[in-house]
This record gives sequence, C-alpha cells and structure tokens, in this order.
Amino acid sequence: MKITLLALSLIIACLSSCSSYQSKKHTKKLSSITDSHPEWIRTLDSEIEKLGSFNWIVIAEPSFPSYSKSGITTVTAPVNSAEALEAVFQIIDSHSHVRPRIYITTESQFISENETPGITSYRADIKRVFDGRKHQALNSAALELLLTDAKKKYKVLVIKTLTTLPYDSIYLELESGYWDGVSETSLRKRMIR
Repeated sequence: MKITLLALSLIIACLSSCSSYQSKKHTKKLSSITDSHPEWIRTLDSEIEKLGSFNWIVIAEPSFPSYSKSGITTVTAPVNSAEALEAVFQIIDSHSHVRPRIYITTESQFISENETPGITSYRADIKRVFDGRKHQALNSAALELLLTDAKKKYKVLVIKTLTTLPYDSIYLELESGYWDGVSETSLRKRMIR
C-alpha cells in the first residue's frame, strides 16, 4: 500500500512539474488583441481552453465550409488570418496544456502575386507570426481528409477571418503541451523491453 501511495505521489509530482512547461519564446500577453476585439478573443480563449490532444483549429477564409456536424464550433473573427493566427498562438501559449502541429496548404506556396494580388504580403505576415515555429505543407485535399477523419471523434474549432485569398487556411492539430511524440516513442520502446 505504501509503495502504491509513493508511486501515485511521484506521478502527481511529475505531472505537476510537467504541466508548468511553457515555451518562453512564444509566451506573449493578450492585452493588445483583447483590448480591440474582446468578444471574439474571449470566445477563442474559452474554446481553446476546452481543447486537448487530437483536436484541430482551422484559421480559414470566409468561404471555408460550415459543417453541420456537432463537435464543430465556428467563430467569426473580424480580423485577417495573420491576426487571428497570432491570437490563437497567444492563447495556446498562455494555457500551455496543448501545442500546435502547424500545417499550411502546398497550393498556397505556388500562387503568384499576378494571379492573386496580396499573396506576397500575406506570406510575409504569416512568416512573421510563425516566429520560427515549425510548420509543414500538405496538399489541401490531404488536409481536408485529415480534418474529415478528426471531426468524426474530436472537436474542431474553425475561425473564419476576413482574408480572401485562395488556399490560405492554416490547420493546427493539437497535441499535448507537456508530452511529445519523441517522449511517447521512447516510453513505448521501454515498455516493450
């Protein structure tokens, strides 16, 4: 019994210390965004606080489809995609229980300024907001399949913005903020031995 209590105490202590992990580089205050758009930011904060691993957030253009399935929440943000993404990153960083795996569409990298005026400044704005965060490009059809599969079991938060550029949606697949894939793989290998 004493061993079980000791093991339980160690697990709780480990989880408590792990949960305090937070990336210092990306921790920012919400005050500037909260002051100008309090209602939608409070809604995002409330929704993101409920999300966990395997949930998704999509920062989307206005024509992104509205889903009829329960478990999908849509928030309309009165800002462009870069501003919405920055707000989402700030909220995620302030909670620290999740972190995003970031996806952009491959197509967005091939659209020219001649075809779509404003795409160059959009890319620059998004790069600034990424602030060194790793991201990967996937074909929009592949991202839609991932999202379709995820929404069968997990919550999806869609944030519709004012940005009207093709293929500008940014997809965030959430994972634990205090346990990553490398740690999980290492744990599983040790368990097999």
